[in-house]
Amino acid sequence: MNGTAFRFLAAGSLRYLRSAAKHVVKGVLGRPHRYTDTDVLYRQYVRQLLGGPRIARITCRCSTLEGAGSQALLTMRAIRFARAHGLTYCHTPLRKLHHADRPMPEWAAAWEAQFNLGAGETTDTRDAVNFAFTFPVLQALFGVSDDERPFEQALVGEFRRKYRLDKPRTVQPLPSVCIHVRRRNRHDFHAEDSTDMACVAAVVAQLRRGLGELGLAYTLRVFSQGDRSEFRALDLPDDCLFIDADPLWSMREMIDSDLLVTTRGTFSHVTGLLCDGVVLADGSFASQPGWLTYDAGGAFDTAALASAVSAKIRSASGR
Repeated sequence: MNGTAFRFLAAGSLRYLRSAAKHVVKGVLGRPHRYTDTDVLYRQYVRQLLGGPRIARITCRCSTLEGAGSQALLTMRAIRFARAHGLTYCHTPLRKLHHADRPMPEWAAAWEAQFNLGAGETTDTRDAVNFAFTFPVLQALFGVSDDERPFEQALVGEFRRKYRLDKPRTVQPLPSVCIHVRRRNRHDFHAEDSTDMACVAAVVAQLRRGLGELGLAYTLRVFSQGDRSEFRALDLPDDCLFIDADPLWSMREMIDSDLLVTTRGTFSHVTGLLCDGVVLADGSFASQPGWLTYDAGGAFDTAALASAVSAKIRSASGR
């Protein structure tokens, strides 16, 4: 038992006794009482220490203040944790997400169908520990120190297969280049994740030069939110800018691209994970093996990108 386990038990004992007392009192009064996610983990860990069944099931019920990208990424991490430790992942469908642009049941159902992360998973979440609100302690109890590490390629392949169950890849007449630019919108509260437009402008300029040297005909689209005037630095025609478009459609278009440029934020990161094209990502954030990266000034290895794009186009059907 490590130090984290001792601290968890010491702090959790009094907290759990208080919760149990509330459970009894509310039961007498005929009022419902729900144990917290931490209570559930505490109870199961103590039972395990006393020789009872080991922690065997986890789920992921995320904060309703998080958007689709954040909730999907945390669910992916819960699935990875379960696979790595021989646990059963029990899927909790998305029920409420931030940034809704339609009635919440419709919004949540649309994103649940978008990711399909529950495909093939049990939905019986009884006694399942909620990874979303307990993962720092849960990881420490299982000896995991780095949850920000890249996903294994086999698991990325699994996420892509789930996504593709009802969304076959759309083949475009020309190679598709998509750029996601995270900007603040009316729902936003993560100001620090807003993309540096000067950096993106440098990426776009170098990208266009590099693709031009390949003599490649392609379509280029930028997906973002905000006012069109904010994107003048990109020096692109208006018909390249898809501003405040349907986010579900936008994500699907970017996932289907041959070359995807991602920026800050979980929406971009999840889109990159599900894209089987070439991904050029912000190098100041954790990236996946095989992704190319650009630096804070927007510079990247043009030769490496040209090689990757050429290989991708050669392997694409009908090109």
